Amino acid sequence: MKFIALAMLVMLATSQEFVQFYSAFENADVSQLDGWTIQGSLSKTQGDNFFTCSSDTVFGGPKAFGKGAIVTRQFQLPPHFQIKIQVEVWKFDAWDTQRQFFYLDNYLWETMWTGSDGTKRCATPAGGNVNSFQVDQTITHNHAALFIAFASSADKVADKMSWGVRNLKLFYLPCPTECGTCLGPDAIVCQMWVPVSSSWIKTLDADGWQAKGSSSVIKTSTCAGIPIIGGPGNFGNNVSIQKIFDKLVPHYRIKVIAQFWKIDNWDNDNAILLIDNQEKWKQNVAQVEDKEYFICDKISPGGVDGTEKVININFETPHNYGAALVKWTATVKKSSKQASWGIRQFQLYVAQCASNCATCTGPSVEDCTACVSPYVLLDPEDGNGSGCVLKGDWVEFTSEFQGSSWTANQDWKVSDGKNGPDFTTTCGDFKFFGGYEKTGKDAKITRKFNLPAHKRIRIAFEAWKIDNWNGEDYVVKVDGLNVWSRTFGFGDPGLADICGGDGFENYAIVDFIIGHEASTLDLVISSTIGKDNNNASFALKGFKLYYEKPDACATLYTECNFTGKSFNMCEDLPNFQLAKYPSKIKSIQVPAGAKVVLFDEMDYNGKTIEYTENQKCIDQYEFKFLQKNQQSYVLTANN
Repeated sequence: MKFIALAMLVMLATSQEFVQFYSAFENADVSQLDGWTIQGSLSKTQGDNFFTCSSDTVFGGPKAFGKGAIVTRQFQLPPHFQIKIQVEVWKFDAWDTQRQFFYLDNYLWETMWTGSDGTKRCATPAGGNVNSFQVDQTITHNHAALFIAFASSADKVADKMSWGVRNLKLFYLPCPTECGTCLGPDAIVCQMWVPVSSSWIKTLDADGWQAKGSSSVIKTSTCAGIPIIGGPGNFGNNVSIQKIFDKLVPHYRIKVIAQFWKIDNWDNDNAILLIDNQEKWKQNVAQVEDKEYFICDKISPGGVDGTEKVININFETPHNYGAALVKWTATVKKSSKQASWGIRQFQLYVAQCASNCATCTGPSVEDCTACVSPYVLLDPEDGNGSGCVLKGDWVEFTSEFQGSSWTANQDWKVSDGKNGPDFTTTCGDFKFFGGYEKTGKDAKITRKFNLPAHKRIRIAFEAWKIDNWNGEDYVVKVDGLNVWSRTFGFGDPGLADICGGDGFENYAIVDFIIGHEASTLDLVISSTIGKDNNNASFALKGFKLYYEKPDACATLYTECNFTGKSFNMCEDLPNFQLAKYPSKIKSIQVPAGAKVVLFDEMDYNGKTIEYTENQKCIDQYEFKFLQKNQQSYVLTANN
């Protein structure tokens, strides 16, 4: 017996421990078959899928798995960077250098059996030898979905040549809690990656992708129970699929994690990924690929019996645009019945800039090259540090849901919530407004604020998702306008099951500034989750609202005693008449701490008069020019 492993085996030693996420086939309980797809089995009943050899129960064997049999299962996983498999592989009866193998995504393990391998450990229909082998392998893997496929190249039916597996155990090595994707245990090199979008992990639909070329429709197919976008009869020559991802957070790199399927008879063709119409990744597939096996069935009519190759992609490249066009294609020249391709489990990430950076060259504040308004970039040479600081005169209006001893203000309301009127929840050591069994599908958290005079507002809080989200959005609206949203689902950083039901919790920092002058502000916090709220819900904590004081403006009136038409003068205005303000101003309100300066010539020349307090009635001047000069308001007048 000879075994061969065709992948990079990982020998990395880390302080982290593997987490077991699946085990099966220690006995003949047919409930273990839930989630498995079995094709080509000789079995007539569910129980025939198990075979007892001495005291060992094997999944498969002489009543089930021979020529053409393949069994598959899919899993969804939190962020991780290694997978470990432990399983016993079994062969029964007279093999003649045929191979038994399994795929873990693109990783292929195989062994070659002969008739002399093993001993007559138990009675079999063909009376041949039985042998088994313990597999214990660790592989590099960081995709959000995983499939496993057991099969063989056996060329006889199961009662003459068969195989099986026993004691299957699967483990993953988790990413650091700060990371949504990683290649190792170091959080420093992965915590900057922010998930943008994910497709085709749990469900298959168009999801905003468009097909171009000989096919204009996003179609799906199934290979041994594994669904893929495209595939035989769908994506062949002259086909591409693409999607535009816009409103990207400021970033400096972009990452694509996906799985590309080469199906049937390629002839030195290329699988290609383009970003913004530039070729960024390409892999050639030769006419005869070593160690490929059949996974997908031949389609009829006109199909061929070709082999499949699974390619896991983990690609990143510099990128800093606000949108990205992602495009998949292949250079196959045959029809989709003879040579095709497909995609599974697409994920898109960006490496975000430091907080409030508009552009950057890296993840730290020192890498920031420009700031979002109204933040300004500090110059390290001035000795005041690096990064972006908030510009303006800001006042904290309210601070709520801080710590764990707060009581919610009665002005916070919940519509379509559950189990009220108290909508507070606890999650581990945290206290939330909203959350598990409170604010789920269709729920909205609302609050109306009455604000003093202001010109902008800033809202900051932690937006928490509870349990099982699948690409759904947490949404914040102000006065009916969507001002912040975040998609949660696969690839979220910081995943941990700390409360709620059977799912992971995660949060994102909400911190935005918008122009706002109205005396009231209507805040609505909601989500697009479509499940019952015991399967998915949302919450918030650590809420703060700030407002920026308005500019101290001088107010000019056309009549005495601050009556008539009024005009606010808040900035330099060298030509009063060109601004279409009346030439006759009869009274002025002067902001506290400011002064109004009048000139008797244009361009701020000539004699001046200064006012530091309100003027109820002015008869002797016609004002034509205004200039704001720091805390001074400068008027030019003709006497």
